[in-house]
Order: sequence, then structure tokens, then C-alpha cells
Amino acid sequence: MSASQQDPLALVVARLRALGLPGPLLLPEDALTPAEWAEKDAQGIPTAKGKRGLGFYLADQAPDGYVQVYEPTATQTTGGVHDEHWVTVDAVAAHRQTAQALGQLVRRIPGTPRTGGRCWLFTPPQITSDRVSTRVTQQFQVRTTHAR
Repeated sequence: MSASQQDPLALVVARLRALGLPGPLLLPEDALTPAEWAEKDAQGIPTAKGKRGLGFYLADQAPDGYVQVYEPTATQTTGGVHDEHWVTVDAVAAHRQTAQALGQLVRRIPGTPRTGGRCWLFTPPQITSDRVSTRVTQQFQVRTTHAR
């Protein structure tokens, strides 16, 4: 098994990319991108009184929503054979129905404990909304072989 197959983040990202997401897939290092998104002039410099933030990012870059994946959290080693991590994935969109549809798509990435596989839904979708967006948060448990 390659090192990337043992990296829980790489495993989840590969599965998300295979889904053919309708919008951007943001990695952990891109988590602030939507909040810092700004209208820019012809030279690529943010305009002084331009549009900014998540609402503008959704309108400008992700009208069909986007998926944000976060750094894995190590949880345990099972029998010294498997390492287990939790990976949180958000589906974010301007409209509730769009976010829920994107969340349903994200939910397709895992196997189940019964059918096997190294990744399964651990926490059911949690939906939060505000004036600008709706976020569907799901947490997946990812099992990798313990390095020896």
C-alpha cells in the first residue's frame, strides 16, 4: 500500500474528487479562502470598497456550492493494527436545498462497517444556516493500516 493510501486526508480527498463535485473542493490549507475572497481590479489587487467574504465567494466562485475538507483528527489505534481518524467534511452553499444536495453527494464517499472499506460515515449530517449560507457538516471515520 502506498503512503498516500495510508494518509486519511488523501484517501478522503481522492474519494471526493471521484464524485465529480459541481463546485470547488477546498483542502485544509484553503479553509479561509471563502472568508477572505475579495473583488479585484484588473491587476488582481483587491478593490478598496469591493465585495468581500463568503457571500461573494459563493456568488463568484461557487454558485453550486463548495466542499471543505479539514485535517484528520487521530482517535485511536485498534489492536496495534489499524489507526483510526475522524475527517470532517462541510458542504456549503448559498441556498439550503443546494447545500443538502451537495451533502448527499458527499455522503456517497464511504463504505460501511458491514460492507467493508476503510472509510464510513461516523456522524450524521448536521445542518446550520445563517443569512449567507447553509453548511452541512459530516464526519467520517477513516481506518488506515498501522505503520510498522
